[in-house]
Amino acid sequence: MRPEEETESPVRDVDWAACLFLTLMVLIGSSTAPAARFAVRELPVGLLPLVRFGVAGLCLLPLVGAAALRRIVREDGWRLLLAAALCVPVNQAFFLNGAKLTLTSHVALIYAACPLVVLLFARAVGQEQLVMSRLAGVLASILGVAVIGLGSVRQGGVGGSVFWGDLLTIGAVTSWGAYLTASKPLIARHGALPVLAATFLAGTLLDLPIALAIVPQWPLLGGASGAAWRGLAYLTLVVTVLGLACQNQALRRLDASQVATVGNGSPVLTVIWGVWLFEEALTPEIVLGGVLTLGGIIAANRAPRCKVAAELGLPPGVPAVAEQPGG
Repeated sequence: MRPEEETESPVRDVDWAACLFLTLMVLIGSSTAPAARFAVRELPVGLLPLVRFGVAGLCLLPLVGAAALRRIVREDGWRLLLAAALCVPVNQAFFLNGAKLTLTSHVALIYAACPLVVLLFARAVGQEQLVMSRLAGVLASILGVAVIGLGSVRQGGVGGSVFWGDLLTIGAVTSWGAYLTASKPLIARHGALPVLAATFLAGTLLDLPIALAIVPQWPLLGGASGAAWRGLAYLTLVVTVLGLACQNQALRRLDASQVATVGNGSPVLTVIWGVWLFEEALTPEIVLGGVLTLGGIIAANRAPRCKVAAELGLPPGVPAVAEQPGG
């Protein structure tokens, strides 16, 4: 063996914290759509963001302190306002109405395109580089989403509720990708939990006038079942507080598109939840669209093994982000 082959560049120790945050993010993320489906079937759409993000923000407030929130508002008020608007009123209007109309499996697989949205937004603001070799993956994912949409048209026509739910979900993915990109500089400067608390509380305040304007259209809350209230509680405490805290902690350690890419383990689990909990059928369009979408994500975010492994701190033999299939 030649001397230069005897010495290899040292491999970073495993970042177990990053692995833990990413694992929890995937598991919790996979349950978001089913929990929202349980809640939105019986509770008014206008109520859910207020409770979900308002309560979550108040839960985080004692952990971060009011001084940290004042600092974010003072130093990055406009960026916080943008992130909060994208996270709560904009994204939730798309996401909850989409989840109410379409299938859980559709929500999961369309949301799988989020890394591409993040990548394009991050490239537009100069956070990450867009390599032209990723174009095939981008086109494959777009084709996958289109196949899922065509399946909705075949089943219910253009005027069918599932088709319109798919379109709303595409809007949710776009706004969520923009939120991830807008929040990354805030997280790097102020920390994950302070930014999370500030985003939730500011977003709740922005959403409050919208919710009050549609109160007369709300159904009677007393008629909602325990499953609906449990779904809202789960969305608030587990998905919103714990899940997004894990996501933001991961964003401190990795690129935004990498975090979103690892999160694409969630759609596979979500499809399983949809089949199990809601008896949804696995149509050929869902299978083909899912393969194209997830395959395109993997191709679009493919990077040299050594570079990705070094950034993630993965040991030899552990798949990098590019080899793994994420409101």
